[in-house]
Amino acid sequence: MNTENWIAVGAGIVALVAAWVSYTQARHARAQTLAALEQVAIAHRQLEQAEAVHREQNEPYVIVDIQPDGPGSSLLVLLIENIGPTVARDVKITADPPVTSASGDNLTERLQGAMSAAIPMLPPGRRLKYAFDVSSRRFASDLPTAFRFTVEAKGPFGDVEPMEYLVDISSWRGTLRGERPTGKLEDALKSIAGSISDLSEAYGRANASAIRMNDQDALDRLRQELDGGSSGT
Repeated sequence: MNTENWIAVGAGIVALVAAWVSYTQARHARAQTLAALEQVAIAHRQLEQAEAVHREQNEPYVIVDIQPDGPGSSLLVLLIENIGPTVARDVKITADPPVTSASGDNLTERLQGAMSAAIPMLPPGRRLKYAFDVSSRRFASDLPTAFRFTVEAKGPFGDVEPMEYLVDISSWRGTLRGERPTGKLEDALKSIAGSISDLSEAYGRANASAIRMNDQDALDRLRQELDGGSSGT
């Protein structure tokens, strides 16, 4: 092989090495580009998640429930309450089936009127309470005991995702009169009376001798007064 051929072979080898280096560098650059794009995508997802959490934490949260008006009460009430941190606006509530009362058509009209009208503003912590029914009449009737309430509202970021609540009042059957409104007060007074009785007995035992002497002194004075009165007569 002459010199020219060796030169040509060397040039070919150099070209192959250069091509391999270029290919390796291109693959490495492509891998770096893909890694950078993946990091951008991850950062974008994290940003979206952070925004979603921030929005959820700062949106109103309107709930609907039916429950007794208080311990021992037979009156069931419909509650609408904003337990979220911000004002709920244009609150709309629908019920399936429509709310009805076994305690008179007038009460049914009031309930349906309240449900059909949008609530312009419901601040955080605000609770609206409507008389719903008397438990004994409700459970003695054929009216439904389960309702699906759908709540739509607007918050500081616009429309809030609609919320659904399945409320079944049959769980309150037979439990509404379990405790009188004054039950806790009566129990506390009984406890105080028992403590006073125990204290009185303990005081009597500890001071029995002094009490007997005091009683004897009083009896002696009474006898002296009676004897004095008899002598004077």
